[in-house]
Amino acid sequence: MCYNMTVKPLHKKKAVLLYETRMRVGFVVMTVVFYLLAAIIWYMLAAVLPYTQTVNVSESENVFITREALSASQEQINRSERLKERVLLMPTSESTFNRRLKLIADAKETVDFMVFDTYAGDFTDIFYGALINAADRGIKVRVVLDGKMGKLGGSLKPIENLLSNHNNIELYFFKGVNVFDPGGLMTLMHDKLTVVDGDKCIVGGVNMGTGAYLSNFDMEVMVTNSGANGAAGQVKHYYETMLKSGLVKRFTSKIDDIEAKKLYIGKYTEYFAKSEFANATIDYASQGVAVDKITLVNNRISARKKSPIIWQALYNLMYDAKKSILVTPYTLLQNDKKDQIKSLAARNDEFVLITNSLYNTRNVGYADYYYTRKAYLTDDIKLLEYQAENQLHAKMFAIDDRYSIIGSFNLDERSIHIDTESVLVIDSPAFNKILTDYITDTMVNNSLEVGKDNEYILTENIPSAPTVDAAKRFKYAIYRVLGVVRCLI
Repeated sequence: MCYNMTVKPLHKKKAVLLYETRMRVGFVVMTVVFYLLAAIIWYMLAAVLPYTQTVNVSESENVFITREALSASQEQINRSERLKERVLLMPTSESTFNRRLKLIADAKETVDFMVFDTYAGDFTDIFYGALINAADRGIKVRVVLDGKMGKLGGSLKPIENLLSNHNNIELYFFKGVNVFDPGGLMTLMHDKLTVVDGDKCIVGGVNMGTGAYLSNFDMEVMVTNSGANGAAGQVKHYYETMLKSGLVKRFTSKIDDIEAKKLYIGKYTEYFAKSEFANATIDYASQGVAVDKITLVNNRISARKKSPIIWQALYNLMYDAKKSILVTPYTLLQNDKKDQIKSLAARNDEFVLITNSLYNTRNVGYADYYYTRKAYLTDDIKLLEYQAENQLHAKMFAIDDRYSIIGSFNLDERSIHIDTESVLVIDSPAFNKILTDYITDTMVNNSLEVGKDNEYILTENIPSAPTVDAAKRFKYAIYRVLGVVRCLI
């Protein structure tokens, strides 16, 4: 059987239209993909390039952070101890947390609190319950949190609502995520500060949460017998400058959660009533040790690369020092800073660098240090790695049996150039002895030195290094390969 099939020719206009349609769709898709890739590359460059420029400390900035400027005058040294500021060393523990609650309970007018991060848990509920309770009795409370890492979301959302809906509380967030400001995405507010009544303050490296006090080895100091011309006044001024910087935004809420308020105040009241400070009367003018001078040193408050003010202050103090002890959770430094560390160590008679071990660290930034630590294995640097279960989170420095530096400053490029940071430089041989004795008893005795062959030198205290499981080694190897932290600097 034969079929006569006639194929109708495609009309010329339809053929052209079909071709043009296919071409138009393909062209549009390719164009969209091209511009999307171009936008992503541009955005990444816009976020990173501002931080690649070289920024140094100016002469006008350096004047205030020389060794001479940070040292007490003879007149200050000769003052009566009754007139001097007093500093209490506060390593993290439940007792230290309770002492913080006591300070808030004793507040008469104001409480200003600033912290980088808050973790969900009992201590967080209790602490913010203490702030809300203080506000209920008429204390003016202000809270500044980082707008990226410190947001009170998820299970912490009721706390955010209560803080932002109280007549006596002002809640602020520093520099939240703004897609139209890619350069600003890099900057975090890393400070940890508290000022009470303008004459007492706490400065250190401790975030807020149960783990921050019980699972980390961290450090903060309480300064009392202070005032407008002392450390408390300097911290208060820094706090006010932060609020006026244009980088913090007040958050308000109309949600009034009565049940949540009862819960948090109830947890605080029940907990604090059982603490050792519940019925104690503290003479803040005599606690701690009298010191000769305290100076707050801080990075500039900006959302761009900053001059390395805190690092320069440390460098100035260590440059002509005989002995320097540096305690940091990790180091993440570019080669120029590593060279500066080595040159400083060569000038000192004793130079000790203490950091975490791979065994106890939980910080991704440690990967860079671990795989580049050979850079610190010189004849002039004694490199110790802390081996205890609790991760080292303290940031502190002791120089020449005289100067003590405690605050939020890590020995990394973020703390040096990018984030807001603050430390107290304390000029006091008496306080320095307390700090160095504590470092020796708690840290040096629980650390192993890394030998020149990049292997541990075992001791009687630690006859064998703790075992690091293969999964953790693999994870930190991946962190190193990916360059998770290096891509940020």
